[in-house]
Amino acid sequence: MWRQHLYKITLTVPLLSAGLLLALSLGVVKNPLEFDWLDILGEGVVLLVALCWLSLIISSRPAGRVSEWLYYGSLLLVCSFFLDLLDEFIRYPTHIRIMSWLESLPAPVGMLALTYGLVGWHREQRIINRQLQGRELFLRDHRLLDPLTQLYGVNYLYAVLAREMALHRRQQQPLCLLMLGIDHFTAFNRQHGTAAGDDYLTKLAELITSQMRCSDVLCRYAGDRFVAVLANTNLAQADIIGLHLQQHLRLLSAAEATLTVTLVATEVSQQHAAQALQYAETQLNAVKSKAHAAVLQLS
Repeated sequence: MWRQHLYKITLTVPLLSAGLLLALSLGVVKNPLEFDWLDILGEGVVLLVALCWLSLIISSRPAGRVSEWLYYGSLLLVCSFFLDLLDEFIRYPTHIRIMSWLESLPAPVGMLALTYGLVGWHREQRIINRQLQGRELFLRDHRLLDPLTQLYGVNYLYAVLAREMALHRRQQQPLCLLMLGIDHFTAFNRQHGTAAGDDYLTKLAELITSQMRCSDVLCRYAGDRFVAVLANTNLAQADIIGLHLQQHLRLLSAAEATLTVTLVATEVSQQHAAQALQYAETQLNAVKSKAHAAVLQLS
């Protein structure tokens, strides 16, 4: 997961180094006899905890808007606590206030940003929890779950899609499918091994799940394909959901370099679930073929 945050990691060290250089250029190092070791211990532990928060975010969160708020909020706290710790070692002239401002201002801004990110994280978790509860309430047969991604499998997809199509015909509510396919996934497995492929599938499933609405049902349709059933959603709304998801998928694909994901939204107007899925798959293959032809023309 940390590979998605490489640019953030490269930002942290130069930022703290710049703070240290600025402090040394404006102040003078105190005599060791002046050090207050109790204050140093307390402020050092606070800084260490903030750095642990930063590490946990980088190691456990996929790239995205919520992760950005969490990371930059924690980074501002780290900067504030770092400068606060430097005060124990460096004395500044009384007429220079810039270090006091730099020490004080980032902390409240960082707390606000971190709180906003935690609210977003809470919302994501509520969506995931609802989907987990829905699995338990709708069907308790574990054979309907994909063992790798823990998403619904193809049998569950057919059952849910048939149910939603029946509601669609009775109540005249719009119904759409969002199908995603991983490009050149077989070649990726041959080059990097199935373990790397399984790891990518797991991360991809987690990312898609975190961006879906609580009413959406996400399933693993095939080895390299996923389908989301979007109830009470018209094609224009499904396209917007697809564009939003595509932005997050680019961040995930950037970490793997050789993998990209193609997705297509289709409106369900067929009589049977198999027909609707076949149509969505045909549209996905057409988009992939068009993209492949465009690449060949450029080369």
